Amino acid sequence: MSFRCPVVYSAERIYTGFKPTRYVEAVTVYGGYVVYAGFLGDAMRAAQEISAAVGCGKPRLVEFDGVIVPGFVDAHLHIRGIGATKYSIDLSDTESLEELLELVRHEADRFNDWVLGRGWDQERLGGWPTRYELDEVVPDKPVVLLRVCGHAAALNTKAMEALGLLESSSPLVDRGCDGKPTGLVFEELAAQAYREAIQSLDPVRLVVEGAEEALRYGITLAGAMDVDAHVFRGLVAARRMGLLRLRLRVYLSQELFEKLDQLGAVPVLGDNLLRVVGVKLYMDGSLGARTAWLREPYSDEPRSRGRRLLSAEDLANIASRARKWRLDVAVHAIGDAAVEEALRGFAASGCKCRLEHASLAPPDLVEKMASLGVRVAVQPRFLVSDSWAVDRLGPGRARWLYPFRSMLTSGVLLGFSSDAPVEPLNPLEGIYSAVTRGTLAQYTMREALDVETALHLYTAGSALLLGETRAGCLEPGCFADMAVLDRDPLEVDVEEITGIGFNATIVAGETVWQRS
Repeated sequence: MSFRCPVVYSAERIYTGFKPTRYVEAVTVYGGYVVYAGFLGDAMRAAQEISAAVGCGKPRLVEFDGVIVPGFVDAHLHIRGIGATKYSIDLSDTESLEELLELVRHEADRFNDWVLGRGWDQERLGGWPTRYELDEVVPDKPVVLLRVCGHAAALNTKAMEALGLLESSSPLVDRGCDGKPTGLVFEELAAQAYREAIQSLDPVRLVVEGAEEALRYGITLAGAMDVDAHVFRGLVAARRMGLLRLRLRVYLSQELFEKLDQLGAVPVLGDNLLRVVGVKLYMDGSLGARTAWLREPYSDEPRSRGRRLLSAEDLANIASRARKWRLDVAVHAIGDAAVEEALRGFAASGCKCRLEHASLAPPDLVEKMASLGVRVAVQPRFLVSDSWAVDRLGPGRARWLYPFRSMLTSGVLLGFSSDAPVEPLNPLEGIYSAVTRGTLAQYTMREALDVETALHLYTAGSALLLGETRAGCLEPGCFADMAVLDRDPLEVDVEEITGIGFNATIVAGETVWQRS
């Protein structure tokens, strides 16, 4: 990126931030930062003064139709997973097991080795896919089909054999009435199967294509979660080759952190574009797969409370080691028991860490989050996709799902994210969900936010979760990161928000994506 000469950006309206909301006519950009925000004439004069001082010619004026907002900040996404969607079978629209199996049969020939798919939901399919059914459509290649949440996977027999899971005694391997594995695996075994299936794909291509997809939706900064060695190699290589244009803050996987910690070589390094900032841990699974850890049993599966994957003591130990490297800690916790255990670990370690999701959070846990100074990254689009949540939890507990307003009122530092590819990348989808409360509106409408607050949480609010005070804003001193929208989200009807289009994305004062 060249920062030699200043550029002035103007539009119908430029929002420099939300909560409080302020807008200007133009911003002057130099060296990748905003140096002036205000009237167009003053912005041009500021640019001319800089040009004269550094020996540039006439400053460049870039005018956009529509409105400019600070670049969106997605505090929690999976960069490789986004890139991999182009190469895997999209199962998100399958409405029956028969439809899923036919799609896998049709697509299997394009894979040389492992067949990879993602996006199915047993609630829509009417049942869980098993290895016996998958063997009928793909008998000669290993098949890994990841559930939409990523916390469960359906494998065929070839895949089970390749991973050594047919004889495994792990409780994460599902077994039928005959005691034999069904092909369903959960949590770290699902992640292991996914990693094996994706190893043959170029990690540089995956992370670059994932980043390019985020830029299409005005996202200029993101938290790249659960980064293992494969992804990390891709990110470092992409940065070195100048292919990475999205700002990323990296949270290492627990496995990679443990290995590097033992070597005494955790790479706490980077720049304003790519930086390692933390480690990602898992306390439980997902509500969709019934592996989220609950205080009380599932309403639609009374024999189960889900699974605990980490103890508070183990969390405190890892957090203490991470602190030595000045690393943040982000802990996936969806069920109320998991949130409670994570908070206990935070208290024991003295860590002002991050909670990821915090989906089921009754008032006592929200109060505890606030008292501990915990930061929380939430995904408002879950309010649309968790259509089965009331069946899982019952109407009583459903009241405490995704309590965004309660968190804010209690003083919790909150930020928005997509968890893509689990949910769509588009921040406007999340903003709409936070305002309308999606399929859970009947039970949780008191937690609805206004559009202005939701915009703040998808910009500066999320940036603070990532430790960035210069992102999510367009005041002097902020990164010159912008999203150009074809309509003003504060001026349209709420029902029109998701129809707003993206015209361009600017990072460090350079247009890195533009609608053709």
